[in-house]
Order: sequence, then structure tokens, then C-alpha cells
Amino acid sequence: MRLVDAHCHLNSDRLQGDVAEVVRAAAEAGVETLVMAGVDAACWRSQQALATRFPGVARMVFGLHPQVVAELDRAGLDDGLAELERMARGEPALVAVGETGLDRFTPERRDSVALQEESMRAHFELADAIGRPVVLHLLKAHDDALRVLKDARLPAAGGVVHSFSGSAELARAYVKLGLHVSFCGSLTWPQSRRLRAAAAEVPLDRVLVETDSPDQTPHPHQGEANRPALLPLVAQALADVHGVDVAEIARRTTENATRFYSLSSS
Repeated sequence: MRLVDAHCHLNSDRLQGDVAEVVRAAAEAGVETLVMAGVDAACWRSQQALATRFPGVARMVFGLHPQVVAELDRAGLDDGLAELERMARGEPALVAVGETGLDRFTPERRDSVALQEESMRAHFELADAIGRPVVLHLLKAHDDALRVLKDARLPAAGGVVHSFSGSAELARAYVKLGLHVSFCGSLTWPQSRRLRAAAAEVPLDRVLVETDSPDQTPHPHQGEANRPALLPLVAQALADVHGVDVAEIARRTTENATRFYSLSSS
């Protein structure tokens, strides 16, 4: 069984063990490709080091996370976007642009939604210009996100809503807009009945699986730092939802991720 971890933070110091051990354990579990999520400029540079250290395994995604944008002023956002464009255009191995999106989880983030939206639109333009898809972080902001997505032009290469946690209705809305939807360890949690109902609404040609490690640890490992080697638990949960064998989910999600991120040509 081969799997692609469609979204992880391989450069996090919260991952348990040496990075080489994390990568080795993932490979033993069948997780052969690790797509790293972008947060800020320091993160992008660490991704480049990991991609050099683990060629063909660690894949790069550069973006300004909405939570980072929430801490910036106008000048800081302009500087961050300029550096993002410089690094993204100079990195041919980049597989996507992100994380970008909207986050209303705290009062401070709610106060910065206008700036987050400006950043989101700029990420779309950059992704389209360099022929890459976008990775979306959408938290407690789905009404605003749907408004922007209907108004702005998605990159030609498309986009994915990572770590989806919404309703079946939202899942259908994102798929209708042409997006992929990615599920993580929360799909395995016993209390996540609504999320499993949403996962059932996502066609198998639009679904991805991820760990979002070191967060969103799947059941029964809650309390531990998440890691890519636990991705098969997410695949099994998705297989249960769709009533198919886990090998079929592995095949379909790997095909989807390979096509979405152009992994075979990057």
C-alpha cells in the first residue's frame, strides 16, 4: 500500500524523534511522499533543506499562513508576499502555494480577516502565474471563504481544502467549486460523526488524505504528537466511510495527490 501525506509539517520541532527516523517510519508504513505545508519564510527555507536531504520524498509548499498574516500589519504583509513571490518563482520543485485562507478562530484573527482575504487573493494570483495549485486553511470562516472563492478566480491548477472539518453541505459546496477536500486524523475520532458524513459526500476522485502532523493525531493515539506513519489510520477511516477496501483508498488518494501536486513531474 502506497500513500501520499498530502499535508504535514515535517520541519516541526514537535515531531517525535529525528526527522530521518520520522521519514523512515513513514516509509515502513507505506507513506512514501510527504507534502510539507508552508507557514512563513523561515519555514520555506527549512523545507528547502529537507527536500535536499530527502529528495523525492519531502515536497515543498510555500505560503503565508492566515495565522501569520493575522499578526502582520499592512507593510508586513506586503513584505511577506514579496518574499513569497521571490522564493516561489525561484523554486522549480515547488508543488503548491499555501497555506493560505481565512481563520476566525480567535478575536485577533477575526479582526484581521480583511488582511487575510487580501493575502488569499494574492496567493491565488501567484499560484496561477506559476502554474501551481493552492492549499487552503479555512477555520470558522466558511461563509467568507465561499464568498471569496465564488468571486475570485481559482488558479487553473485548482486547490484543496486541507484538514476539512465542516458539514456535508460544505463539502458538497467546495467540490462544486472544483476543489479537492483533504481529511486528517479527526476523521478517526469517535465523536466525529458529522465529519464522516461529510467525507461520504466527497467523490473518490476529489479526496486526499493527510496527517497535518504534528497536529490532528488519529485515534487511538490522541495525546501523542502526530506523525506521517499514522496516515494509514486516516485511510482506513475513509475506506470505512465509503465502504471500500483500504487498498482502494490508498490507490485513489495517491493517484489524486500525484495528479493534483504534479508529483510525477516535479
